[in-house]
Amino acid sequence: MLRGLYAATTGMSINTKKLDVITNNIANMNTAGYKRDLVITESFPEVLISKQVDPREGFEEPSKGIEVTKVGSGYELKTDSGYFRTKYDNMNSHERTLKVAVNKDGYLSTFDMNSSGNINTNGGNLVIGNKGPIFVGQAPFEINENGQVLVDGNPVDNLVMPTPPGVIGTLNSGVKINKIATNFLQGNMQNTESDLDMAIDGDGFFQIQTPDGIRYTRDGSFKLNENKELVTQDGYPVLGEYGIIEIDAEKIGVNERGEILLDNEYWDTLKVVDLENKKDLRKLGNNTYKMEEGIEPIEKDFNGKVLQGFLEGSNVNSIKEMSKMISLYRNYETNQKIVKAYDETLGKTVNEIGKV
Repeated sequence: MLRGLYAATTGMSINTKKLDVITNNIANMNTAGYKRDLVITESFPEVLISKQVDPREGFEEPSKGIEVTKVGSGYELKTDSGYFRTKYDNMNSHERTLKVAVNKDGYLSTFDMNSSGNINTNGGNLVIGNKGPIFVGQAPFEINENGQVLVDGNPVDNLVMPTPPGVIGTLNSGVKINKIATNFLQGNMQNTESDLDMAIDGDGFFQIQTPDGIRYTRDGSFKLNENKELVTQDGYPVLGEYGIIEIDAEKIGVNERGEILLDNEYWDTLKVVDLENKKDLRKLGNNTYKMEEGIEPIEKDFNGKVLQGFLEGSNVNSIKEMSKMISLYRNYETNQKIVKAYDETLGKTVNEIGKV
């Protein structure tokens, strides 16, 4: 009976966090280069529920095969008989659908798609076969319609667990926050006609120097400090190929390659980099990012353009964010009513039992 109460209360908790994130997005809708956040949620483990059966009548329901769809280097799987299993903390979760790919350690794992549309197994759950976690190494693997995992044509395990006797389905205790992700889609370009305003058209980040090390930003609203150094609005030096950029000239030009021309003479090049693993960037204050602890940035060539006299606007759509906020408020109120109904029912139950 209390499972519905758990689902309602976890839903309220998730909605509160989502409201906080949306509020922050709306507050920064006019911040240059700001990227909106979104809350990624996941269900608690799906556990099997069973009815009592006579052991002599019980039998395992055999698998009737699975639907297999290739997605890049991974697979999307679906079954109507039996279950897929994934390792979730210290227990197994049972699913009828599964997204599976090879993680960096060579094991099959669940995955999601990152902002670039590529498979990401970081934070994924290990897939459990009939022999345990499934190791395939870095060799090409296949999954057939019987649920077999094949490496170089040889079966190494089977993904599908037959339905045990008496099992009538699964249940969970609601949802929880998986992570807060950043949407790195580009915002609109705004013409400012200021020589010190820069925008990146394409994927990439300006590198800046802070007391805590190198950081990344998309906010190109730069200025000159008292030492004639190019800095952010918070005073962090902007980096070029030769280090901190000092500008002492009347005419400042920056071309699409980020090359700085002072009085028509080449001076330096803005340090603009693209990152293979930008999904591992974490937001800091002042519209800056850093790599997650223990992860090194994987830089790649910048193929975009630097636009002088422009700023990139945020990628926050105020109408969509407000619509989501209203929907979340309504959902929160609905869950409140469910909790109240459970409370009244429990109170009545206790009082009735007390009269017996």
